[in-house]
Amino acid sequence: MSLKIDYKQITDADQAYAKVKELITPEYIAKFQVKADINYDDVKKQVTAKGSGFKLDLCFLEKHCEVDLDLSFLLKPLKGKILEKIEGQIKKNL
Repeated sequence: MSLKIDYKQITDADQAYAKVKELITPEYIAKFQVKADINYDDVKKQVTAKGSGFKLDLCFLEKHCEVDLDLSFLLKPLKGKILEKIEGQIKKNL
C-alpha cells in the first residue's frame, strides 16, 4: 500500500466506490494522454488501472481508500508527484 486516505465527504465504501467508478472512466484517463485498461471489481470494491509502465489499485474500505501504485523503473522518480496528485483528487471527491 502506497497511501491510505480517509473519506471526508463520503460515509462508506459503497458510496466511495460508486463515486470513483463514475469519475474514473477511459475518457477521464485519456485527458492525461495515458493509455490504460480500467477494471472495476464490484464485489471487492476495487478499481485497477494498468498501462505501459504502471499499475494503480484503488481499494475502498469502510472508512478509507487504500492506494497502491507500481511503476516501471523509468517512472519511479515520479512516484511521489503522481501519488500527491492522486491523493489530492481522492480527497477532493471523497
